Amino acid sequence: MSDEESVDIKQELLDLLTNVQPNLQDVIKRSFTNVILQQNKNGEQIKPDVLEDTSYFAKNTQVNLTRLELLRTPTFHLQTVSLDLKSMALSLRCSLGEVSVKGLYSAFNENLYNLIPVMSEGHVLISLSNMTADVNVGLVMEDDVFTFINPGIDFVHDEVIVKLSWPSPQRNGGYEFTTTEQLAKHIDDLPLTAALSLPLYALLRHRLQRHLTLVLRQATSVSDLLYSNPSLLEVYRSMAADLSHEGNRVVDMVLINMRRTLLQTRREVLELPPLHATFMHKIGSISFVGKFETEAGWVKNLATINRVSDVSVSHHTDNRTSFSVTLKIKDLQIGYEGYRMRAMGVSCSGRVAAAIANCALHLRLSAGRAHNEPYAQLDCLRLDHLQSMDMHVTGLGPLSGAAGLVRTWARGASVAHAAPAITAQLTHELHTALTELPLWDLMHAHQYTSPT
Repeated sequence: MSDEESVDIKQELLDLLTNVQPNLQDVIKRSFTNVILQQNKNGEQIKPDVLEDTSYFAKNTQVNLTRLELLRTPTFHLQTVSLDLKSMALSLRCSLGEVSVKGLYSAFNENLYNLIPVMSEGHVLISLSNMTADVNVGLVMEDDVFTFINPGIDFVHDEVIVKLSWPSPQRNGGYEFTTTEQLAKHIDDLPLTAALSLPLYALLRHRLQRHLTLVLRQATSVSDLLYSNPSLLEVYRSMAADLSHEGNRVVDMVLINMRRTLLQTRREVLELPPLHATFMHKIGSISFVGKFETEAGWVKNLATINRVSDVSVSHHTDNRTSFSVTLKIKDLQIGYEGYRMRAMGVSCSGRVAAAIANCALHLRLSAGRAHNEPYAQLDCLRLDHLQSMDMHVTGLGPLSGAAGLVRTWARGASVAHAAPAITAQLTHELHTALTELPLWDLMHAHQYTSPT
């Protein structure tokens, strides 16, 4: 094929994509509604979505959250959609309405226990009003349909209300429930709701991604899209592959730099603050107060970070390009070299270590030229998932029944302590890499040799 013929067929493809794009957007809109109707018809909305037990530690107060579940499975009502078939990108906004989580809480205040034995237990209800999700994904072709990679999903809500209810003894005997409310503008403004934000948003992202997978499977057909000239399909696949190759080269160079500096500076192991927990240990009808304390902990293996898919690339102008990718820390571990536990006059000690199988981050960065000067900047680094904890505890012995509590405390520490430490350290390494690497030259195929 001559250069002139190549240019002609590429231009024919670009013209066709421009023409068919509005119709495909309309098909995607209808598919969003159809998937909701199908799920309701099949009874998929009946089974509640559940969250794992967790804890948070604030000053001298510790709260355990258990039996957590969404009041209703969220439905996603499409508000806007924007499709860019040339950049293999899809953006949309959908409404989830009110999202509510119910469960049980048990709170222990160390200062109060120094005066009287007290543990507050009751029901918790957390409601986030008018929640919306802004979604940006890259598109890839699988067989004859589009599917997505590198989902960037940001949640916004109007306010969060926390209701706590607990049984209060009456003078004349019996109990009645006392209720209190807290109001905040953002889920991370209150310690109790902040403890749930990461796992809750991870659950909602999982649900939304499942929904979008079904939508694209039903709505898109690549062969129908290019029906006027089947030979354009190969040109389209080649164009998409060129975009991915460009993005992979840029992001891989950044990741190589990050991994090297993490290892050379010994910053792939981070310190976590110690844990101090008080708990009720029951044998039959008798309750014992127990104590659990650890030495400083650690989170390690940050240098095992890597991408899990091709990079999505968007050329906004001739002078600015953005790159989005999903990253995973493949061998992330958290732990505490020493702990001590006492209850019922029995004590034990040992080591706590946990491997986290699902640690996913969303990265978006951009590079370009401004006033004839090249630049590279970090647009977003967000920890989306920190789940699937495989925990090992040594030395529990006669207190082995408390293993579930130790898991809950470790899970709470991973959200409250490990997650922000991981994000802060990787953000620092990214800024360093973007300062050191000439990404603009790399994007334009200028020869570049990585420093040793």
